[in-house]
Amino acid sequence: MMEGVILQKIKHLLSLKWIKIMSTIEVFKNNEDTDADMKEYKKNLFRHRLRNFCIGAGIFGAAVLCCAALWIGFQNRTFDTFEVVRSFERIDTMTTQYAEFKGYVLKYSRDGISCVDSANRALWSQTYNMQKPILHVCQNSAAVAEEGGTEAMIFDENGIQGTIQTLLPIRQIAVSSQGVLAVLLEDGDAMRVNLYDKAGTELVNSKFELQDVGYPVRISLSSDATKMAVSFLQVQDGSINSCLAFYNFASVGEGKEDHLVASKMISGIVMPEVAYMDSTHCFALGGGQLLVYEGSQIPDLTAEVVLEKEVLSVFHSEKYIGLVLEGEEEDYVLQVYDLQGHLQFQTEFGLDYQTLKFSGDHILIYNETECMMVNSHGKIYYSGTFAEPIVNLYAQSGNRRYIVMHTSRTDQIRLK
Repeated sequence: MMEGVILQKIKHLLSLKWIKIMSTIEVFKNNEDTDADMKEYKKNLFRHRLRNFCIGAGIFGAAVLCCAALWIGFQNRTFDTFEVVRSFERIDTMTTQYAEFKGYVLKYSRDGISCVDSANRALWSQTYNMQKPILHVCQNSAAVAEEGGTEAMIFDENGIQGTIQTLLPIRQIAVSSQGVLAVLLEDGDAMRVNLYDKAGTELVNSKFELQDVGYPVRISLSSDATKMAVSFLQVQDGSINSCLAFYNFASVGEGKEDHLVASKMISGIVMPEVAYMDSTHCFALGGGQLLVYEGSQIPDLTAEVVLEKEVLSVFHSEKYIGLVLEGEEEDYVLQVYDLQGHLQFQTEFGLDYQTLKFSGDHILIYNETECMMVNSHGKIYYSGTFAEPIVNLYAQSGNRRYIVMHTSRTDQIRLK
């Protein structure tokens, strides 16, 4: 940031000097009939200003090269080890799971959910009894529900915002940033997708007959809750097809049957992944294809990427799509695409991972004891091991401080 301000000031000074030089040339041209002394004076003045301009241009060029060198050095910096800055004891059950949420960590299990900071201080907690809790997080909101049960809860950074009771078993959930909840419900030979607000009021009720549209494999709600994408699996006459369906719950979808505004049939493959990354960008993955959509009201297919290797893992942030494919020289290939479906980088690695995720501007890849960290340009800047099992890892501000959650302790570490 500071380098940019300095460069702007240098540019301004150079422009002023150039104006002076040009004005000197103009005056010199318009006064050819002056005496010899005046002409010599003006020639010397012109040389002086030109010399100053060249010096300024040299300084500007040096500043640009210096900033470029610093930026390249920063992007390619690597770390060999780390130090534990602070450490906090923590007691969690063996079934506790973790998720990042607005710079904090959500801890959830069969007995309840809590939100803690980096020092393991609880911001809020909520008890419940769910045998198989499922969690979804979107920007400012989080929701938890019991898979196969009939209860769901909506939270923000201040705690619980609402509780929803359904009459049918819950299969999937998707929450928007403002706390609207989409729930996939099982209804015999049909499936339903209902939308609820925080107060538990039903906003939308859609029913899908399995024999007509197929089985909904995955649902995803846009961050503004106005759009939803559903991947259906269809089996007809022994053949497998997929259907991507897009729904609009704003004025554009009014008058449309079930608010359906767009769809795409894909023959012979299964599309197990579909996800809205924000309010306008969505992607679907399956059968060696990555489909990227964009649209504030009705999604348009903007990119279709053919993947030559088998996709082993998929993860995403609000800006990027991460894929892990089978490798050649190494075991795995990490590919990262932007919102338009453009490949940003490709990196090979051999770590037998259990978890991959975006955390801030970083990609964290780890198993119980080993960890790799990748920056936004595909550079592996840290690779190391931990003496105790890792249950969760996420980045703090900058690229050197991280939170490592072990079985019974939380460590704040600094790379060095």
